[in-house]
Amino acid sequence: MKKSMNCKRLLLIGTTAIVIVTHIISCTKENRRTSEIRKQQEAATVAYSHADSMVFAAGFASNYERMLQLADSLETVGVFSELNANRWRGVAYNYLGQNRMSEFYYQKAVNAKIVSIEDSMSYIKSARRLSELLVRRKEYSEAIKLATNTLDIVKNMKDDHSKDMAILLTTIATCELNTNEIMDAKDNFEKVYNLYKQITEADSTGRALFDAVNGMEDIVRIFLNQGLVEDATPWVSRLEHFIEGYVNKENHDPKYYDRFQADLLLSKATLFSDQNQPKAAAEAYQNFLKTDFGKTAKGKIAANEYLMRTKQYVAAANNYAKLDEVLGEQGVMLNLDNIQDYIIPKLKANIEAGRRDSVVNVAENLCTVIDSAIYMNKTDEAAELATIYGTEQKETEIARQKAQIAESEADLSNQRLITLGVVISLLVLFFTIYAIKHRQHEQQLESANKKLENANLQLEDKNKALTIAREKAEEASKMKTNFIMQISHEVRTPLNILSGFAQVITMPGMELGEEEKVEINNGIMENTERITGLVNKMLELSDVGSETNIAKTDHVTAQDIAKAAIQKSGIDQATHLQFQYHIAPILVEYTFMSNIEQAARALSLLLDNAMKFTHPAEAAVKVAGGIDKMENASLQVLPNGDDKVDFVVCDTGIGVPVEEAEHIFEEFVQLDDYYDGTGIGLTIARSIVRRLGGDVVLDTTYSSGAKFVMTLPI
Repeated sequence: MKKSMNCKRLLLIGTTAIVIVTHIISCTKENRRTSEIRKQQEAATVAYSHADSMVFAAGFASNYERMLQLADSLETVGVFSELNANRWRGVAYNYLGQNRMSEFYYQKAVNAKIVSIEDSMSYIKSARRLSELLVRRKEYSEAIKLATNTLDIVKNMKDDHSKDMAILLTTIATCELNTNEIMDAKDNFEKVYNLYKQITEADSTGRALFDAVNGMEDIVRIFLNQGLVEDATPWVSRLEHFIEGYVNKENHDPKYYDRFQADLLLSKATLFSDQNQPKAAAEAYQNFLKTDFGKTAKGKIAANEYLMRTKQYVAAANNYAKLDEVLGEQGVMLNLDNIQDYIIPKLKANIEAGRRDSVVNVAENLCTVIDSAIYMNKTDEAAELATIYGTEQKETEIARQKAQIAESEADLSNQRLITLGVVISLLVLFFTIYAIKHRQHEQQLESANKKLENANLQLEDKNKALTIAREKAEEASKMKTNFIMQISHEVRTPLNILSGFAQVITMPGMELGEEEKVEINNGIMENTERITGLVNKMLELSDVGSETNIAKTDHVTAQDIAKAAIQKSGIDQATHLQFQYHIAPILVEYTFMSNIEQAARALSLLLDNAMKFTHPAEAAVKVAGGIDKMENASLQVLPNGDDKVDFVVCDTGIGVPVEEAEHIFEEFVQLDDYYDGTGIGLTIARSIVRRLGGDVVLDTTYSSGAKFVMTLPI
């Protein structure tokens, strides 16, 4: 009994000694650790500052590949956080013109965890830029949500971030203006002005006024593009006031001042023109031409928006002769967006100016750049998929390495603790410590096994997901290849017709009668419009994935939409079919809110589909020796309950198999290769109608051809 008591006392003394010594060592260790953490934080701040400057310098030198390399390396060694590295990747890809990759990395930066002041600054800059990219894609609801959340973060920061607040408020107001929240937009624009006013009053350098001028230029441009002439007038005066303040600063840059003056004069010319003051507009434009910027090729291209707006087509066509020079200087790649911004306006200017030879040349160039743009778009998307796939693999590897390091550190810490306990308690507590050590070892082993099992399961799920993604990418690649071939055919057909007309017109000694001239003129205009329509359809395809609702700003009737679609498609003029139109009497004068342009566009695509697939394929016509029967097509407008209307398009064409009822609404799908087309008409039609709150479906019970039902809310 006494021996047992002594053992218990000895065990208690040894245990108490362990607790006391461990506590003393822990406190000392904690103080030392706090000091080390403080030193590490100071060193990290200095390292971050140098690294940030290094990446900025690479960007300033236009070495964007170097920016990406630095971002990867600095994140690997721990100088950059994940958020900061992704922010610089977004900047680099933005300058490289890869908008989708830029948006991908900005989104990753916004989703990352903020762990430092540097991260907070990078988050604000990433969120600012991402919201601007969303506005460009017309994703107004997402843009305003992100900008509003970021604005709340900026307001709670200690330092002054007035410039960031002004830019975020400009984004919010732009979204509100585009969603018909005009009063809210004006209030927020007014807040922007007050912020820039405060910034310029507090900062004596020209940099603050430089930022203010850029901010006012953006707002003036937004109001003029929206046609809000009266609202733009006071902002032009505010812009002029900030420019005067900038030129009065000793450190102002004359080159920037000249550009500011040129932009101001163009804005005034546009404003005076919209206010029906042609003399004042012409005077402002002449003064613009006297500026250094107005004399450059880039300035002349910038002036074309005003010239086209005021119908000065010959002057605009002359300026567009310098377009290739400007695009070459800026290094602009002609993707689908840039084709819409530059080539289409150039084509329109030459058409309106009556320069048919130039129209043919521009059309030939358009055919070439469309092929290149589609191929470049396909290549960029493939590169993006590969990058995302590689990024996910890299993140998985980093997480695995961190888990291994953490486990190693835990094992090392436990071993030190066990060794310390053995030294303090000597041999008396040997069996007790041995039991504790053995138990801890079993728990660690069990925990490690569970972690390994979970990691294996996650890896299997990731591999399955990557396999599915690769299969989808391969399928998309095949479909896009077929699409490119079809597009080339669709563009070259009207282009060959234009070339033939050009040869006839320019043939020596060729004399044409009035009827022949009219026929050639109509042919040129028809085929030019066909090319333009094809480009517009491809541009519409970029909005297919958008979830933004289309604004319903028109008071319309179902008959308004139906007649506009019939006229747009020309189905009532088709010679190979008989077309019938019927509307329920109750709907003839019933009005509701919708968007007539978009609704009619979607319905016209369904009518185009009926018109195309009731016409025999080219191969069938050749075999039969011609069209031997008339087909039928109809449009019925019927009520669907109390809150919907159905536009039912029926035809007696080749029809759609039941199993393809949903497949035909996917991008680039063509069920019959003997028919012309791009395979995107039904995709665009359904996207438009769904963004209007309705839907487009195929009625699989109809067996005499194809029957599409477009439903709109009323």
